[in-house]
Amino acid sequence: MEPRRRESLKTSLMTLCVAVTLAPLGCDVPDRYDIETFEKPAPWHPEVSSSFASQASNTARPSSAADAMRQSGMPEILSPGQSPSDTMETIPGKPASRSSAGAIQNQLSDEWETWQVHSLRSTILGGIHAKSTRTVDNQIKVELEEQGLTYRGMLQILESNQQTFWHDANGDLKKVDCTFRRGPIESHRTIEITPSEVQFVDDRLVKTQKTTLRINSPLGGPLHVYQTLRRKPLKEGETREARVLLPILGEVATLRLQHNSLASPSVLTPAGFQEVVLQEASCLLSLDPKRQRESVYWFDDQGQVQLYHVSNEQRFSYGCKESQYKLLGQEFLSQDYPISLQVQGKPLETESSLLAGDLRQVGYKIMWAKPPAPESVPTDDEEATEPDSETPPEEEDKQIALAPRQYLQRGGDGVEQKLIVSRVPVPKSKLRDRFDQFDGDSTPADLAATSLLDYRSATVRRIAKATANSPDFTTAERAMEMNRTVHSLLSFEPLSQGMRSASQIADSSTADSTEQSILLMALLRSAGIPARMVMGIRHQTADHISPTQDLALPFQTRGRLPDGNRFVYHAWVVAKVDDQWISLDPVVGSETKPDCLAIESTDMKDIEPIELVEDFIDKLSRMQISIYAVIRGA
Repeated sequence: MEPRRRESLKTSLMTLCVAVTLAPLGCDVPDRYDIETFEKPAPWHPEVSSSFASQASNTARPSSAADAMRQSGMPEILSPGQSPSDTMETIPGKPASRSSAGAIQNQLSDEWETWQVHSLRSTILGGIHAKSTRTVDNQIKVELEEQGLTYRGMLQILESNQQTFWHDANGDLKKVDCTFRRGPIESHRTIEITPSEVQFVDDRLVKTQKTTLRINSPLGGPLHVYQTLRRKPLKEGETREARVLLPILGEVATLRLQHNSLASPSVLTPAGFQEVVLQEASCLLSLDPKRQRESVYWFDDQGQVQLYHVSNEQRFSYGCKESQYKLLGQEFLSQDYPISLQVQGKPLETESSLLAGDLRQVGYKIMWAKPPAPESVPTDDEEATEPDSETPPEEEDKQIALAPRQYLQRGGDGVEQKLIVSRVPVPKSKLRDRFDQFDGDSTPADLAATSLLDYRSATVRRIAKATANSPDFTTAERAMEMNRTVHSLLSFEPLSQGMRSASQIADSSTADSTEQSILLMALLRSAGIPARMVMGIRHQTADHISPTQDLALPFQTRGRLPDGNRFVYHAWVVAKVDDQWISLDPVVGSETKPDCLAIESTDMKDIEPIELVEDFIDKLSRMQISIYAVIRGA
């Protein structure tokens, strides 16, 4: 495997599992913006003294995000129905308290609920909702739901993370269930903990992988910092140490939590940003002497964390109320597609064209750029991933997977390309030698059964038998009828699991474009029709576009995306019928339109879904796409 792809895969596996990141809770990969820094000695080790807490209290003041928001003139937050008694009371020299002593005494220390928003340079990246309860059998159950948007170039990538942790009455971890999304696919992991070992079972979509880790002491969960502070807040100068499981890395780390002093950070209160007197604690998470990460927590006198910060990062995580979480998180909470981007240039959609549906040809200009930094948000004075002619991408990295009726013209330097997508095939006489086009013979892999394309299963065979079984059908007519069948059987859901077997999809009522394509491929191959899946983007019509940013919000939401046509992730199928290839879109039940662009294609043989998606994201993130021509008419 090429070094770039190996590195991309390693990073993607971590970021897929961590999703928007568990870092704000002091667990698992502490820095999702630069995984490599976690594998090297941290900046404070070993040059600084062993009293890392005293240094953190002087150097990790969380003022940048709050100050940036104030300077931008954005208003502060007031929760709906907010009364003056709900605001946080600040007493000089004492930590702020949100509720009365009597109320706290009546609340079980293991029953709590929190909301946080993650901010990077005043841009909301995501948020997290965590809830801890006591079960009827006296276990401690902690549910974590995290979601957010990350950026690669001009791409918005949806990531989500749902985990449930079960602890015994003492707080020792016993079981974990995890579901992670990165872009168009989800993956799953279950973990069982016994006194002597940790057993991991990973659903890799095409296979199941089991691993075992030996242990010799009880383990805390990823939310150990929150649990220990809630049960018994740190006293002045107190230090605590525990062994915790990092479910994503599959390793055990030492967590050292140390009280620093009183501090006055700017935190998010119901009345907006205020400087509040809080307790400060430093947390050092160590896998070994060379892999450490320090973070700082600011919490009130009941142990409720109001602010979290990873040292040497610009990102902050602010505790908030549920109403604030829903208000600030509108963009990522309402995100309806796994990947989206804005494409500049001529509009594909006009008021009249919405009804006419007469799009005939679209001309796209593609500029190839260097790979952007993972999960980055450009600052206001930075251009987003400008092409670099001095260090262009390798030639093989600038290949998009052409589909039928797509014609590619390459520029002399290879950095600029033009792509024409047509509603009907363009005669070769008009193309001459200036354009590359989709062509080629089918291979045995285009007809093979795989773990995902299990077309010999009873469910798939039953649908295939009932579909297009007329002896009078041509091969093309049979393929078109199968496409319409999948369209009628499955309701489109853009945020499904992403990759299930055809038999599982056939038993469902909803599926995303990837899953609908998998079922269609299985039906086609069962009839002896060669088929491949294409992963690309499709124009999203205006009636589905989420509202743009609300200027009343105190954070930016879609500030990094320019005005233009919104494109979203989409998958479809190319099939070879009657000695020609056609593009079939089961989501609409017809052939693809000129608003679809192919990026990657696969015969689904020996694929690794996570690597496939990461290659797709990496390639698309380096493509700056604009529309230079739109032709309409019959």
